[in-house]
Amino acid sequence: MPEILALALTVLLVVLTAAYARRFGIGKEISLAGTRALIQVLILASIILLLFKLPIYWSALVLIAMAAIAGHTTYSRSGKLEGSLPPAIFSIASASALLLVPFFLLGIFPFEPRYVVPTGSILIGNAMNVSSLAIDRYRGEIKNRRAEVEAYLALGANPELAVSACLKQGILSSLIPSIDNMKNLGLVWIPGVMTGMLLSGADPIEAASIQIVIFAAIVAAGFIASSLLLHYSTDSFFTKAAQLREDLD
Repeated sequence: MPEILALALTVLLVVLTAAYARRFGIGKEISLAGTRALIQVLILASIILLLFKLPIYWSALVLIAMAAIAGHTTYSRSGKLEGSLPPAIFSIASASALLLVPFFLLGIFPFEPRYVVPTGSILIGNAMNVSSLAIDRYRGEIKNRRAEVEAYLALGANPELAVSACLKQGILSSLIPSIDNMKNLGLVWIPGVMTGMLLSGADPIEAASIQIVIFAAIVAAGFIASSLLLHYSTDSFFTKAAQLREDLD
């Protein structure tokens, strides 16, 4: 019964939010996003029941698939910039894997599917969000500062130097939500992992300690992923003759 009520409440909230958002022209997008989220989570719950009973390498395959989908989402946010899909997938996957491994090497979590998949998905999802914000802002900065970038190029600077200020701004802007969340952790909001552990009866100190570790890993994964993505995507903004592409506008 609680599950049915929660499902009904979710549908109602999505519909109400979409109806209100129509005034701003984003009602359709919210409706589609909410419907997709609902269906995808229900499918995921069914898959996880099976996944927990399978060998650990199946969990690795699921995380790889998640990273690929996350990379494509970030690639779409870049305006499907030519050549930016492989860097998007690589940056998210590598950053998430790098920050996931210590949880099991240090014994924070047992090396089991029920811990590997949720923890990995948290890192991948947040790395995707930060990377999407970074590449979107990076592209916008380059478009807005085209004259400045082209002046650098005209003076003989290489593309990396010409857009260095844009790259820095893209990374800084993308990390603002994560930094603000970290500043207010425990004051304004209680994050999901800690909430789940508290609801399940875990010791508050243990829950807080694990949440801090996870949140630090989230911020680090986002920073690493966005830095890698913008670095390896820079060439996509230029022609082979090192000229700024005209189709950015």
